[in-house]
Amino acid sequence: MRVLDTAVITQLGTDLGDRAFVDQFVGTYLRMLPGRVGRVLTALEAEDHDDLMDAVLSLRTSATTVGAVALASLAQDVEQHVRAGDTVGARRAVRRLSSTAQQTCQALAGVAS
Repeated sequence: MRVLDTAVITQLGTDLGDRAFVDQFVGTYLRMLPGRVGRVLTALEAEDHDDLMDAVLSLRTSATTVGAVALASLAQDVEQHVRAGDTVGARRAVRRLSSTAQQTCQALAGVAS
């Protein structure tokens, strides 16, 4: 699966008519991503299913907004495991979260102006 769908960022720039704002938005996303990933990890370790669900939904939604398709898909996978009460499956999916987030950062850094 590809890491990034750059067409999403291009479309966002077209819709907003302001590429500088899109670049700023991507920069903000990149700064917030480690905290979002950390929140998922912390909630999983604490077995706080409500916070885990909130953290995963935040991660998935923000990833979708910037076209981070691999990260959004992985977050959706975690979400499905949490909804099913499958902690083992959620933990297995979360193991890939940090590396996928890192790949996403690298891909987005190459897109931002």
